[in-house]
This record gives sequence, C-alpha cells and structure tokens, in this order.
Amino acid sequence: MTAAHRTVLWDLDGTLVGLRKRSFKTLMPLTAALAFRDLTPPHRFLRVLSGVLPEVRRNETDRTNTEFMVDLLADGLHIGRERVDERLRRLAEHDFVRLRRCFPALPEAVSAVRELREAGVPQIVATNPLWPLSTATTRLRWGGHDPGVFEFITSGETMRRSKPRVEFYRELLDRLGLAARDCVMIGNDAANDAPAARIGIPVFLLGVAETTVPQECSRTGLVTTGDWTRLRVWLGNEEKSCSSS
Repeated sequence: MTAAHRTVLWDLDGTLVGLRKRSFKTLMPLTAALAFRDLTPPHRFLRVLSGVLPEVRRNETDRTNTEFMVDLLADGLHIGRERVDERLRRLAEHDFVRLRRCFPALPEAVSAVRELREAGVPQIVATNPLWPLSTATTRLRWGGHDPGVFEFITSGETMRRSKPRVEFYRELLDRLGLAARDCVMIGNDAANDAPAARIGIPVFLLGVAETTVPQECSRTGLVTTGDWTRLRVWLGNEEKSCSSS
C-alpha cells in the first residue's frame, strides 16, 4: 500500500485530533441545551435532541444533514425553523469553544498530515457530518492543523448521509469525483470507518483490534489495523522493516 497518487480520507475525532469521549458525550448536549435555554427548558431540549440525532444519522431525504436537523428540532421543540437555525449556528461558531479540552492535539497526526502535504498527496477530512463546518475547522485548529491543507471537509451543510452507512462513502466519492481505488481511509473506529472497505476503499484503523472489525468489512481484505508506525509504512512514508508485519 502506498498513498502515492491516492487521496487520503481522514477521520477527525480520535484520528486527526484526540477525543476525550466521556467528557464530550456529557458536555456537548449540555452546551447545546444552554444555547436554547431561553427558548425551551434544557431537560426538554435534551430529550428532543436524543431522538433527533439518530434520525439525522438515518437521513434518507434530499436535505442536508443540517437542514434535516433544523427541521426535526423545530418540529420537536415547536420553535420556528429560523430561530433553531440561528441558535445552531451560534452554538457552532461561539459556544463550541467550551469543549476545547475534549480535543487534545495528537503530534503523530500533525506529522503525518505534514508529510503527506509535502509529498503532494491530496487530503480530505471525512468526519461524521452531523454538525456545521465551523465545528470541524475549530477542532482541526485545536489539533494543530491548518484546515486549509484539506481539499474538502465533510459537514452537516454539505452532506446528506452519515457514518457508519456505506452511503456516506458513496456520497463523498461522488462529491469528490473519485473512484474507490483512488482513495484510502484512515480512522480509529471499526464501526464507523471500516465500512469504507465495502465499496472498495482500503482502510487503516489506528489502535483498533482486528477482532472488532465487522465481518462484512474484514472479509473484503481491505482493512488493516495497527499503530502510527505501521500506518507510516502502509502509506509508504517510510521503508518497511522486518518488525512491521
């Protein structure tokens, strides 16, 4: 495997930047609820949001994920669509900063992105597109990355499908005008990132045990697991040694 002449699709949370999952799962809904607190009680907002997010992940409409989320929240909260849209934008562009400690930088990721850029390899951020673009660019900066390095960053405003659905990867390839053989996918989540292999994209999973890869993905023979050192070999960033099997 070599990244030469291929586009590298990067997962974001846990891959390009660190993720403190427990803190994020607690703080993100609370931060969102606070953004709406003058419009609806936080406990009511949290109840509605818990039902909306799974619906957005199952989006089958022609609306973007952001449009679909706004519609669902507006219906569930009985608040005008314009007000919901305004609050979500404010949440993404201003209130999201409260979550900074949930996303530590990963020096290995910064080095890998820099090396690929120097080699002229196109890079894409293929994060789960449930939230606006500004939340992704903010996390990238927290992780020590220049968002401008990436040719495209998936977001709720541009995508209509989400991980772990194979349709997410098909939609992304269509948007990029690429075939599966033109890409590689790098992530850290077997459930969300491995499905790219089902449409022919070679996948590397960081820090993931082989036994956790879904069978329908592992049987493709396109999923590799390992650490950052093995990833560098897989990408062709350094010569393969006898110890990297």
